[in-house]
Amino acid sequence: MKPIHTTWTPVADFIEDYIQSNPVRAHMPGHKGVAFANKLAPIYAHDLTEITGADSLYEADGILLKSEEIASSLFHSYHTYYSAGGSSQCIKTMCALACAYHYQNSAELPTILAGRNAHKTFIHASELLRFKIRWLESIDDDSLCECKITPASLEKTLSSLDPLPCALYLTSPDYLGNILDIKALAAICHKYHMLLLVDNAHGAYLKFMDAPWIHPIEAGADLVCDSAHKTLPALTGAAYLHMSRHAPQALLKLSSAVRDYNVMFGSTSPSYLILESMDRVSKWLIDYPDAYKQCAVKVSQLKEKIKALGFHLRESEPLKITLSLPHQGKSFMKDLTAHHIECEYADPDFVVLMLSPFNSDEDLSRIKQAFALLSHNENYLQKKTECMRTSLPEVKYQPYELLFASEEEIAVDEKCLGRICVRCHIGCPPAVLPIVPGEVINAQTIKVLKKYEIKTIHVLKNPGANK
Repeated sequence: MKPIHTTWTPVADFIEDYIQSNPVRAHMPGHKGVAFANKLAPIYAHDLTEITGADSLYEADGILLKSEEIASSLFHSYHTYYSAGGSSQCIKTMCALACAYHYQNSAELPTILAGRNAHKTFIHASELLRFKIRWLESIDDDSLCECKITPASLEKTLSSLDPLPCALYLTSPDYLGNILDIKALAAICHKYHMLLLVDNAHGAYLKFMDAPWIHPIEAGADLVCDSAHKTLPALTGAAYLHMSRHAPQALLKLSSAVRDYNVMFGSTSPSYLILESMDRVSKWLIDYPDAYKQCAVKVSQLKEKIKALGFHLRESEPLKITLSLPHQGKSFMKDLTAHHIECEYADPDFVVLMLSPFNSDEDLSRIKQAFALLSHNENYLQKKTECMRTSLPEVKYQPYELLFASEEEIAVDEKCLGRICVRCHIGCPPAVLPIVPGEVINAQTIKVLKKYEIKTIHVLKNPGANK
């Protein structure tokens, strides 16, 4: 790769030089680079603020801009913007850009079409930005984590909508490792003059894999967010917002507003520890371009060994091991923990392990040994899965209409039938929300909430309640 700067790590180099100069730190943060525990000394020394020469993330024109440009060259984007507030900050920024794109030609409130397995941050974006949501149902699924959307199902939906949404928002890969056909879906979006936004939080590393794996920014998406900490070796909270080189000119013109939107959803004191880690990730990816390909081979071999033991694995993206364990997921997670193996995710029916090039061969061996021991439990070798198909509840309000509504918390039982939900009731993973603010609770909603051990729900307060 041809160097575009004199150094591949402008942020890290600045911080190292600053430490070596032994300055008087008459600036934030309050620890002044001195740790209160010796083991923390390197961390504290590298924790800075926007001092002279350190640049400022939301007005970047120095070392942070240079570092972003290096990342842009790696991901082949029009520009890649850094976030120290995770993909959650980037998702809100993507939605703000989609709204701004819409308002260039319309005064009506924008609508974004979305796969139902959206992260709850997407709901928060709707509440803050006042855009309408129209949900796409999955054509087939057996978990709340997935939402299978095909080019045919998207085409059918769009052909019947008037007016059209300004954008389509998708989650790919999802928490179980399913990847949508982004290339075909992007082509349909562009046919209808819509933007494609992709929550690729779990798939940053796909850019460094060979076909058939492909990063959404290369598959035709217009805006993509990646969590740099989920699969790349950055610190937790590191994320990228990619703008495509092939996005419509009307969107590219909004690039000057990206940082203004981004700061609306994040701290004006972004962590320099996180930003430095992203700076160093770029150099590591340049130095070890085949690391993820080599890791994927090892993980594939491990998957085959696990399947040979009798476990049922779902097809998934290369670095995830996704087990189907009907009614046994939480039990299996506890048994893994007893073997000192911590999984990424577990629900009643599925367990997910996420691996990276920084997992040693010994790590993989220990996983295989634990599975060999647990394979003697026949309950873990069942293959039958319970279908979790969900139909969309009746919509009474959009989420933003209930942001400050009077509410009450009630038990999840038959008494909540017909009540209107006012909050998201599901954990952090991108998942099919059993109920969204503004929707009416039905019997299916209650069944799903109980399955996932959600015992109470916040609903719109009835007129005359508590009098």
